[in-house]
Amino acid sequence: MLKLLGATLIIAASSFGGFYIARLYRERPIQLRMLGQALRILETEIIYGSNPLYQAMEHIGQRVTGALGLIFLTMSENLLKFDGASTFECWEDAINQHFHQTSLKKQDREILINFGQTLGISDKEDQMKHIRMTIQNLAAEESLAREEQKTYEKLSKNLGVLLGMLIVILIY
Repeated sequence: MLKLLGATLIIAASSFGGFYIARLYRERPIQLRMLGQALRILETEIIYGSNPLYQAMEHIGQRVTGALGLIFLTMSENLLKFDGASTFECWEDAINQHFHQTSLKKQDREILINFGQTLGISDKEDQMKHIRMTIQNLAAEESLAREEQKTYEKLSKNLGVLLGMLIVILIY
């Protein structure tokens, strides 16, 4: 009876690990699309709203859910709180605080950091060019993420279960 319970726990734990990894593959394209939408909102805020950057970031943070929304809300708070800090420092701090809560990868973080380096240091037209370029980069990453999802999501689930079964067979 104890062996059966142990085997069940091993299979359940490895299956959970496989399903967790599969969830990361499933959520990454969704989060990349949400980031693209958030940047489109920022573009609209800059062109038509003529709102200060902290206010635009707050609006975006309220519209975007999850950790991505927290990045924008933290950016808004940082702009108000950090006196004398550059826009990039506020952006980088917000990303560093919440990036680990997302399903995004290192290359996605680099795109966001590069975007932050150009944020708030130029006129409207130049800002629009940088926002559009970042949206294009995120769209390219999204298509790659969708391919990875097709390839690895189901594989991760199956490997989690099969690895658990293999461990049980080897132990018992």
